[in-house]
Amino acid sequence: MTVLSLSKVQCRVEENGRILVYDDFEDYKGQNNKTYRPFEEIRCRKAYEENCKRIRAHNSLYQSGKVAFQLRANCFADLNSQNYLKSHVRLVPSPRIPLIDAPAQIVGASIHRSRDKNQIPDSFDWRDQGFKTPPRNQLSCGSCYAFSIAESIEAQVYKRTGKILDLSEQQIVDCSTRTGNKGCAGGSLRNTLKYLEQYGGLMRDRDYPYRAKEKHCRFAKELAVVQISSWAILPKHDEEAIKVAVATIGPVAVSINASPQTFQLYSNGIYDDPDCSADMVNHAMLVVGYTPEYWIMKNWWGDNWGDGGYMKIRRNRNLCGLANYAAYAIV
Repeated sequence: MTVLSLSKVQCRVEENGRILVYDDFEDYKGQNNKTYRPFEEIRCRKAYEENCKRIRAHNSLYQSGKVAFQLRANCFADLNSQNYLKSHVRLVPSPRIPLIDAPAQIVGASIHRSRDKNQIPDSFDWRDQGFKTPPRNQLSCGSCYAFSIAESIEAQVYKRTGKILDLSEQQIVDCSTRTGNKGCAGGSLRNTLKYLEQYGGLMRDRDYPYRAKEKHCRFAKELAVVQISSWAILPKHDEEAIKVAVATIGPVAVSINASPQTFQLYSNGIYDDPDCSADMVNHAMLVVGYTPEYWIMKNWWGDNWGDGGYMKIRRNRNLCGLANYAAYAIV
């Protein structure tokens, strides 16, 4: 780690080309292309300075080996917890339907028991298999549910064809309100899968580009390029089932609790904050791989968050409720 310069408020700290803390708020604004109205700037400056104190204190623990992950002054460093949650964490919980009521929808109950565990690799990463997609950014629209399901389907297309097809998250935002989603105000994985199953497929992003705003549904069935044939919800709290599904089926969409400030400011390392409760979920991400120690998860907050848009999160603890609600689709 290198300390580059000093200022009255902060000093810039970099590691491996990644800025963990900026010189000061003006440096942060310039480097991140941030502009504010006068009353907003006062609030955001205060949040930034408080977050930087938190980042420094936490990262000192990381340097001494007391925690396994770092924080940094990322794209959310100018938001206090309330504004961060309001602007970016909006997953709508779906009521869990009892297994007896919907056996066709909960089909993973014995997925890991039906396969020889010796056939499942200890580590697996779909990026190593060629499924490498660019960073995505949902911006201020609460569309994590759309990105998680769309990219899980892109992985299914890649698995079958070897081609990466950029699918339309905006279609899901605009059109899945008919199955219970709420556009940019949030949605759920189940409601998204129900929409795609019932209404005729998914278009390309180039034909229905992302706008980060809910608009009138403009789905054109003749332009749909993929149709899901089935979908499944994995058994609750079963991380082994997620592992088997990732290795044998494809990346899995999961609901997660993104509330902690350590999640908001996550930079790199294995996230294992014990305060990240499994009692609630409010965000959706995509599990693209795993090792014996952690899950590899893709987020939708651009490459300025996490490790180029990805997160490593400790396995086998149901940390942040990541195994509360996991789903995948088949094309």
